[in-house]
Amino acid sequence: MHSVSRLAWLVLALAFLSATAALYGPQERWWGVDIGSTGAVVFGFTLWTGAWLFARYPDHIFSSDWSIAERRAWAGLVFVGLVFLNYLRFMAAVAQLDVPPVSVADLPSRHFMWNLFVLLIAWAVVAKTLRGTQTELVELDERDRRFRYEADRAGDWTLTSIVIAGVVLLTTLSAERLSWWLAPLIAANSLIGLLILRTLVEYVFLVARYARERR
Repeated sequence: MHSVSRLAWLVLALAFLSATAALYGPQERWWGVDIGSTGAVVFGFTLWTGAWLFARYPDHIFSSDWSIAERRAWAGLVFVGLVFLNYLRFMAAVAQLDVPPVSVADLPSRHFMWNLFVLLIAWAVVAKTLRGTQTELVELDERDRRFRYEADRAGDWTLTSIVIAGVVLLTTLSAERLSWWLAPLIAANSLIGLLILRTLVEYVFLVARYARERR
């Protein structure tokens, strides 16, 4: 049981490291190794290996007293975190364009959309199988609902704070400095990132709330 748990969390850590290398690795080779390509290969392997482990042995990886909602909160944190890493890399590529894109075809989104598709499939598989063999577990109890409500509030406050900060920037920065970000496709993708960040904050809050309750 402990060996499976350690292996699963090791694979998870390796997935984040390899994803970071694949997305942000240097263009030049290090000691003859293409860091980006190597990271992409390792990430693909660790992603599906980790998904298989979490789907096949959820009762060995998670403590038996963890609710299904808490297990899914951890899964959500992992996958939304990976989505946000991909989104940041995508926006960094967009920021390097000489002119704002005027159509979806102008966006360098092929890798981002593919990674997003793969991550969502893996997330759906893991989330569906996290119940494990304990069929008597309740999907959501009163504690889970209370934590979910508090996480929604935390996400709402995050969204509100960022919107207020955006309004302040719009009223203080010059039109020239804002022209790039106010282009329709850039603004639309920025709003998508805001929604991803809100979801990430919710899962961070949920995981932290469950950890605090267990103390």
